[in-house]
Order: sequence, then C-alpha cells, then structure tokens
Amino acid sequence: MSIKKRKLKNRLFGEIKIFLFAFFILLVLFSGYLALNYLIPKKGVLSPLAQQISNQRHDQLQGELEKYNIPFTRVDISSDSSYLVTLNDGSQVIISTDKNIENQISSLQLILSRLTIEGKRFKSLDFRYDKPVIVF
Repeated sequence: MSIKKRKLKNRLFGEIKIFLFAFFILLVLFSGYLALNYLIPKKGVLSPLAQQISNQRHDQLQGELEKYNIPFTRVDISSDSSYLVTLNDGSQVIISTDKNIENQISSLQLILSRLTIEGKRFKSLDFRYDKPVIVF
C-alpha cells in the first residue's frame, strides 16, 4: 500500500473516531435529558400517602374549630404548608401546619373573645410566626 493511501486511510479512520465520539457525547446528553424530564419525579408531584396525611390534618383542623365553637365557612390548603380558614364574618386566619394545631386554635378562640369584647374585627390573622400577626 502506498503512503498516500495509508495517509488517506488514517485520516478517514480519525474522522470516523471523531464522529463516533461526538455521537456518543450527544447520546449521553440526550439520555440525561430524558432521565431528568421523564424518569425522575418532579417536585410538584404528590404521592397518595401525602394526600392522605393532608386530609387527616384538614379533618383535625375542622374538628378543632368545631370543638372550640369557632364559626367558619371554609378551610383551604395553602401551598406554603399552611391552612387558610375563612370565618363567618369574612375574616381570614392562616394556621401553620408546622406548629401544634390545637394550640393555634386555642389562641384563635382567645383572640376572638378579646376582640369581641373590645368591639373590633380583623381582616386577617396569621399564626405562622412566633407571635400572631393581626391585620385590622
């Protein structure tokens, strides 16, 4: 085999190696994209078990509101691990799921009784912080 043919053959073999290497890299990147988007669960996906625990807490909250004779129209689950309770007078109360629900409802009852004695109404009451935040 002549030198020209050998150089041409080596050049073609080198180009084929580069092409195969680039194809392999693209294949790895594409499979990584597929794995991230389709195989690994996304953060917003909820499991049925989490939904069941959420429903138990929701029922517990409604039970506590009824136990303490606090009139409410609805209880909604917020996205930031809290509940939004709408009272009969339109006031809104934010209850944290990270704290003891019974203690928060007990505090709500005390605040409602004090404000009723004073003749005041609030727009919102937030129990997510160390001390309740009241907006009149």
